[in-house]
Amino acid sequence: MLALQACGDTMPRSNADDALVEDRTPAAARATVPRDVSTLGAFTVSALTESSAAVRSFSHAGVYWTLNDSGNDERIFAFDSTGRDLGAVHVSGSRNRDWEAMATGPCEAGRCLYIGDVGDNLARHDAVVIWRIAEPSPPGAGRRVESERALAIAVQYPGGPRDVEAMWVDADTVLWLATKRPLRDEQDRWRPSLVYRVPASAWRAANGSVPDPVFAELIDSLPIVPRAKRTLVTDAALSNPFGDPSLDSLLAVRAYGEVLILQVGRTSGRPRALLGRCDLEALREKQGEGVTWLPDGRLLLTSEKRAAPLRAVRCP
Repeated sequence: MLALQACGDTMPRSNADDALVEDRTPAAARATVPRDVSTLGAFTVSALTESSAAVRSFSHAGVYWTLNDSGNDERIFAFDSTGRDLGAVHVSGSRNRDWEAMATGPCEAGRCLYIGDVGDNLARHDAVVIWRIAEPSPPGAGRRVESERALAIAVQYPGGPRDVEAMWVDADTVLWLATKRPLRDEQDRWRPSLVYRVPASAWRAANGSVPDPVFAELIDSLPIVPRAKRTLVTDAALSNPFGDPSLDSLLAVRAYGEVLILQVGRTSGRPRALLGRCDLEALREKQGEGVTWLPDGRLLLTSEKRAAPLRAVRCP
């Protein structure tokens, strides 16, 4: 347990719980400067202006996926680690209200991409939607193809709407979501980023239309308290989403100004321990939002805006 264990948003938390998040972090896990920093390239697709997430493909070597957020169409973009265009896929049957998260993970079809229409800056949507498609092959530079029709689930949070941009799917096909923006508890204290769990069974009723919402369960919280912009949580990525016993199982959670590395279980995506955190301020990203893992254990960081740079860092 990182900070809290609860079944609902209204569960009171003690001052000791608050201290656990901010004051009891081991010295070795306090913010450090990232190592092996390099700029690998920049996005080359002019239509990619609001890259809000990044996902490494485990089906196609050297391929990564990203998406635009609200105000854009229902496309995902394939690229390599230098930002070179590998084509785009229109996600059939979906809607982009505010796509802010993306993940890869197992599914009945084998390996799927999960697209989170979970952005809610004003916390006003009663339910959000997660879309899922079998991961397609990248169509190639300058090409655009249609995906199979997407499956969907709708999700509600206990305690009311939440703004979320970080999402990951574990080897048990459980979906995890972490809140982005500042929240206060019933004693008016700042809360850490909350972690919600959506069971794999939620997909049993999924089809080409959006079904009745399922409730996410508040499980835990992350050792980061979203208050200033630098600590607003914008993305997350598992290093081992398919439970490969030969790979480390780590979770990277990024905010605008820092990235956290946490230990997770081999098949469960629940965060277990904070291993390190790196300060990203020196990178001077204009709107850094995406994170995923490179095969060599470094992190690939992406930013919004046209022709945004792609940077690799090692943390901790």
